[in-house]
Amino acid sequence: MFDLINGLPVHVLVVHAVVALLPLMAVVTVAFVVRPRWRRELPWAVLGNLVAVAATYAAMESGEKLQGRLSNPNFGEVAKDHGDIAKYLIFFALAQFVVSLIVWLLLRTRDESPRTSAPKLATSVVLTLAVGVAAIAWTYRVGDSGAQAAWKDTIAATNNK
Repeated sequence: MFDLINGLPVHVLVVHAVVALLPLMAVVTVAFVVRPRWRRELPWAVLGNLVAVAATYAAMESGEKLQGRLSNPNFGEVAKDHGDIAKYLIFFALAQFVVSLIVWLLLRTRDESPRTSAPKLATSVVLTLAVGVAAIAWTYRVGDSGAQAAWKDTIAATNNK
């Protein structure tokens, strides 16, 4: 299931969804929290973060399949490093999903006094920012290591004129 689609590695296809969706959902979740008019749309952020978790899981599983296909002495340590770093991305995606769910549950009541809603809002902003920044940073780190594994030797072998 996570090996090939139409003769191409699934990993190569799904990683783009993760690289785009996980950081995008971090930004969207923060935007929905800080914009009062947008807060009613937080369930969409929760759903989007769930899709990001699924895409991250698919990338992780398909990456293991691809690594199994490419396991040979010539493949190099760069790809192994990528796999070692990438295995933690699912935890960032899950954290972002859980935080979006918690924030939605915290902010869904509308008839609160400003005195009780201010701490909930502050907690929500801090949570979404902290987890979002961490998810974006780790996504970048994983994506960069994957790009290095896939392209470093190929680009180095080209004639740069």
